[in-house]
Parts: sequence; C-alpha cells; structure tokens
Amino acid sequence: MDGFLAQLAKRLRIPDADIITGDEVRDWPDGKLEELLAEGVLQEIEHGTTVMCDQCDEHCSIEPQRRTDPQTGKTVGVHICMREEGGGRIEIDLDRLRRWRISRRKLAQIGYWEGEGGSSARQSREAKRVAEKTQLISALLAHHGFSDEISDEELNMTPATQEALAKTLKWGQEKVSRVVKRGFPNGFWTQYRRACKADILQGFLKQLEDESTAVESMYYRPQHPTEREEQDAGHCD
Repeated sequence: MDGFLAQLAKRLRIPDADIITGDEVRDWPDGKLEELLAEGVLQEIEHGTTVMCDQCDEHCSIEPQRRTDPQTGKTVGVHICMREEGGGRIEIDLDRLRRWRISRRKLAQIGYWEGEGGSSARQSREAKRVAEKTQLISALLAHHGFSDEISDEELNMTPATQEALAKTLKWGQEKVSRVVKRGFPNGFWTQYRRACKADILQGFLKQLEDESTAVESMYYRPQHPTEREEQDAGHCD
C-alpha cells in the first residue's frame, strides 16, 4: 500500500496529473479503487467527455455518444469511426469516462507530501509538532518570567490564558488548544492552573540547560499542602 501511495504522491508534482481516469484503474488490483475511496485518498469527480480509442494503432481521442438499448435499457457509449482500418460502429464502456482526483490533503495527513514517501514526511510532521510544543512552553515561561537568575518568589504565578498565548504566538486560539491536546497528557491545563495556585510552578515547568531556548514540560502532580508538610517533616528528621 505504501508504494502505491508514494506513486500517487509523485503524480502531484506533475501539472494536471492529479486526475485518475477510468482506463487507468482497469489495470489496478481488485479492490484497490474501493480501498482508496474509503480512505479518502481518491475522490470521484464529474465524468470526462473523451476516451482514447483502442480499436487501431491511431489511438484517437473520441467523444462517445450515449445510446440506450430499447430492449435491455442499458446505456452505452457509441462512436462511428470513419477510418478504413477501424471503421464502423464502436461501443464504449461508459465506466471509462469516470474520473477521480487525488486528495493532496489526505495524502499529507497520512504522511505523504508531494513526491515524498511516508517516512521522511512523517518525520517532517513530527518535527513541526515538536517545534510548536516548544514555542508554546516558551511562551508560558516568558509569561511567568522564568530566567536563570529569577527566584521562585519573583515568578508571576498568574495562569496564562489560551487567548493570551495565542496573541503572543500570533496563532489562533484553536491552534493553541490543538497543540496542548496533541502535545501534552490529559488534564495538563488543569494541572498547570493548580500548579500556579499552589506556587509550585518551578517544579512544573523547567528550562533546558543548553545553548538553545528550547524548554520542556515536567509533568508534576501538585501536592496537597498537608502532603508537603508531612514530607518536609520527614526530611527534618
């Protein structure tokens, strides 16, 4: 399947090659067309008007006329060829006029960019997700005033809103929500607000110790005050 999808993706690099014709699918393995339609990789569009005649070596492009057999009620395509070597009445299967368009969006969603196989495309998509997650946490750190010199007492403990982060990052709020949902564990936003309220944000977000500005999230479970007191008492002993 991957090889087949890669071939479809390569076609997207060629102008006007994103259309699959009825003649092409006749050579496909049984069930392949139905599979690609079910996956949304192909979408049927309006029928074409011409087909290539295969009755002689000229391979003319012809436009069949629709005719209905009065006895069977079946509609077929008919063309009258005037050439001596292939002349006469030719019947055309109207399924040959069917056409499908390759979905660029769907191929990208499943890891196939134009002309690229799934592996490198998936890596590019994952790199983009990591970068968005890093940007979001960087915005959180900036909001709270994290730096190498700042102490816990100087941190801004007011929780950032998704609306404010969207404005800082110049994103839409829906993108902020999507990055949080995709990049962090369930309940992250609730834990984050609790961490702000309990003044334990320093243990919840941590800046990486390298030359870059990348940051990572530490998934810290906020402790109840009594738990913290019990642990502190234990350390004193």
